[in-house]
Amino acid sequence: AEVSPGKTLPRLLDAWTSLLASSGLDAAGVRGVGLGVPDTVEHAAGRWDGVEIGPPIAARFGVPAYLDNEVNTAALGEHHAHPGVDDLLFVKVSTGIGAGLISGGRIQRGALGAAGEIGHVPVPAAVEAPCRCGNVNCVEAIAGGAALLARSAAGDLPGLAALARSGDPATVALLREAGRRIGEVVATAVNLLNPAVVVLGGDLAGADAPLIAGLREVVYQRSTAFATRSLRIEPSRLGEQAGLRGCAAMVLDRILAPEIIDAS
Repeated sequence: AEVSPGKTLPRLLDAWTSLLASSGLDAAGVRGVGLGVPDTVEHAAGRWDGVEIGPPIAARFGVPAYLDNEVNTAALGEHHAHPGVDDLLFVKVSTGIGAGLISGGRIQRGALGAAGEIGHVPVPAAVEAPCRCGNVNCVEAIAGGAALLARSAAGDLPGLAALARSGDPATVALLREAGRRIGEVVATAVNLLNPAVVVLGGDLAGADAPLIAGLREVVYQRSTAFATRSLRIEPSRLGEQAGLRGCAAMVLDRILAPEIIDAS
């Protein structure tokens, strides 16, 4: 299905209305809407592909709406699942590769909201691998889900995960090598950002042990001893719920901000 605001927002509005009705919850109890999408967005302006998401949501529910990309919302969710951790790097490996950064207890989006695009950091490769961004040898083009499926008998990522869980030797080796390649980029991020925890999530959840093993191998080898002295590298604690929890956290952070409370 096409993922664009023109096609997606009307379906979401109808789905939310239906969910509220079936749950028995009063729509008047809704205080805000959080939305994470698999695309680059203008967070501050609430625009996705040039479309402001706020007006149609406000027209239906009468509440503010907050927008971010799906990796940032997952990072927010994982942050809330790691109490006491103020510096966290969430790395999502699915069809593509992306990252969300929590630093000093806050999500870091960068000047234009483009922070975290680690999938488009180049890594050495014996044969040039074209990337969808137009460059070659981006780590996503070498170790992202689409690249892994091109070298696997699996038809999709759930199938690849199933092979890994079954202990298929070729799949385990494929994922471990992918983890090493991703680790080359994450090692640089660890040296630059010094997170306390690196969390790995995405469509391989539950079958990501070899991926994490390869990533750990390279990060601990290439990052400084000081940066890795207490570093933890672990799988997602929330799985598919990470983005949902993060969207809720994004809304609560905004509607409970002191300036909003004072103005109400």
